Amino acid sequence: MKSTESILKDKHFQLLAFLITSARGCVDEPKLYGPLRLLDAASRLIDIMEDEGKSNDEILKLKELIEENIDVLMYDEEEFIRLLDELAKQLAKIIKNQKT
Repeated sequence: MKSTESILKDKHFQLLAFLITSARGCVDEPKLYGPLRLLDAASRLIDIMEDEGKSNDEILKLKELIEENIDVLMYDEEEFIRLLDELAKQLAKIIKNQKT
């Protein structure tokens, strides 16, 4: 097992800590902050996948779409929901392409 110092630098552990603290934060935050935090976690996970050689151009495009638009929630909830729909659509395309 890793020492405490090295585990704190581990991106998997950092994502775990983000998810746990985000879950707690969602208790007291506005309803749409949950999806916002999940998109942030998705972006962080793509970073990990990229570091480990487990991403591809399609996945990196998802991250780009997230990063370019994640702040839309702060001024347009309907557009944020459209972003979520578009991300789900793009993810479905990736899944479909892997099955064929």
